[in-house]
Amino acid sequence: MKIMKFGIWTIEIDVSKTKRFYDNYHLITEDCQCDYCANYVLACDKFPLEIKELFNSLGIDPRKEGEVSHYLENQDKTHFYGAFYHIAGKIIEGPTTENSELLSPNFFENTKVYICFSEELTLVPEGFPMPTIQFEIHMNLPWLVTFRGES
Repeated sequence: MKIMKFGIWTIEIDVSKTKRFYDNYHLITEDCQCDYCANYVLACDKFPLEIKELFNSLGIDPRKEGEVSHYLENQDKTHFYGAFYHIAGKIIEGPTTENSELLSPNFFENTKVYICFSEELTLVPEGFPMPTIQFEIHMNLPWLVTFRGES
């Protein structure tokens, strides 16, 4: 178990258990074939380095297991997404429930990325290691899918 601090949260996580689960799980697009999820999976490769490092430090492959929501297309043609994932661990300090007031404001300077951790769990996949906390991230992403079919 590893203790980590992210904004107002201190969490204890088992990175190896989390990573082992994600290494063996399927891509988000195997459960959903909509253009929004396909774009999110493609955009994972375009995440800023600090976002890639955040996911890596938590043991999460952002292309897998998560629940993805597309909220809107911005005027600059980027798209605002929210996604949540599960982590083997627990919250040591900080809020234990999630709502919009608890998103860590602008977690990464100049990126408009918002994160939170929660003990309120939704859609935990069968076989995910316990104890579990939920990690949520909101950010703007480029549109990379070349054909927009039915969603």
